[in-house]
Amino acid sequence: MISQQNGAYSGGIKTSDPFFRGIYNKELLKMLQGRFGSFRQRHVDVSVSTEAMSNMLRKMRRKKPRRGEVVMVIPNEAGQIWLHTKASFPRGVYRLMTGGLEPGEVPHQALRREVEEETGFRVRIDRCLAVITYNFRDNGHTLPFASYVFLTTPSRGVPHPTDPNEAITGFRATPAELLFEVAWQLRLLQGKFADWGIFRAVAHEVTGDCLR
Repeated sequence: MISQQNGAYSGGIKTSDPFFRGIYNKELLKMLQGRFGSFRQRHVDVSVSTEAMSNMLRKMRRKKPRRGEVVMVIPNEAGQIWLHTKASFPRGVYRLMTGGLEPGEVPHQALRREVEEETGFRVRIDRCLAVITYNFRDNGHTLPFASYVFLTTPSRGVPHPTDPNEAITGFRATPAELLFEVAWQLRLLQGKFADWGIFRAVAHEVTGDCLR
């Protein structure tokens, strides 16, 4: 089950989670707006009931808690957007690259680090497209999460991960207008990836809308 809300920042998610407040707060959003201009905001509630998302939430709660990520919207010289796939994804699924935010890390700094690790590219940030917040509800518990969606300047060449721990198995460039189709394919996933597909679809829908 999923519900969505659009609108301007009005105090954020009501949570006492210190790890979330460290990477999502009013001062940080104002800083991003001052540096990159206005951006879209979206809030989504997701009820978790399948294996892939439950495993992801368990990882988020470990000793090094993760409460946010950067979403990398990297165009090539033709204006197409790079997607990636991993062995852990359902077969044939490609999606936008994402990278975890360390506790207290500034999103745009994390973006540059993650882009180089996952693609080998050194890019400049064109703008912040959106900030998406989530409440993941799992067995009576709620975990807050935030995705910072950044558009970079166009890249030259083909991406190659520089971090040996990255498990990327392939890349594909797609026209920006087909991000809605990618989102639809993610929402159609069944079984243990159903909730994961819903979660991952949101950033593609928001990005496609911003670039349209």
